[in-house]
Amino acid sequence: MADIKILDLEEATEITETTDYISVVDTSDTTQDSTGTTKKATVRKLLGDRVLPDTIVGTTETQTLTDKTLSTGSVIDANVNVVEVLKKAYPIGSVYINASNATNPASLLGFGTWSAFGAGKVMVGLDAGDTSFDTAGETGGEKTHTLTIAEMPIHTHTQNAHSHTVAGGGLVTDGGSYRAGSDFNINNTTTSSTTATNQNTGGGSAHNNLQPYIVVYFWKRTA
Repeated sequence: MADIKILDLEEATEITETTDYISVVDTSDTTQDSTGTTKKATVRKLLGDRVLPDTIVGTTETQTLTDKTLSTGSVIDANVNVVEVLKKAYPIGSVYINASNATNPASLLGFGTWSAFGAGKVMVGLDAGDTSFDTAGETGGEKTHTLTIAEMPIHTHTQNAHSHTVAGGGLVTDGGSYRAGSDFNINNTTTSSTTATNQNTGGGSAHNNLQPYIVVYFWKRTA
């Protein structure tokens, strides 16, 4: 029967699936004569003999699912309750995140043993090709850092201009003796070296090493 329509339910207060009848019209029959174009059908027949559930969750109302069962065609076993579905979503070792509620997930979700996790740390994906990130649970990094000499950028220091003054006068002979006079004459030259020290700058303190962040609650399921 095509284009089945409910004609009049103004007097109905409750309709059973199999005993109450609803008037319907076969709109493909345009003659509307007495040969049976006006018909009746039960709710079960209108639904193609499908059985309605005991309670239907509609789209225009809110119902609380308490101890209800969910039948699924997935890997979750059929007829499991909501808590069992959540257990599948959060197996042991899973991390639960909440941006504002500090309540232990054992109370919020109704199952499992949970412990606070990752205090003061961010999470990063495992990378088998990097020894810093190749093991689950591995930790590292630092909140502040002081540069070592090897970590400093290559740079140069410019020494301030300066001069050396030699006072006095006289003559130094080849034999090394000194004779007073108005001229200063060195025939044997002596070379010496020293290390020049430039002015220091900087404080040597550790610098902030934090990435931009936002604080949330981490919980890890342990049992």
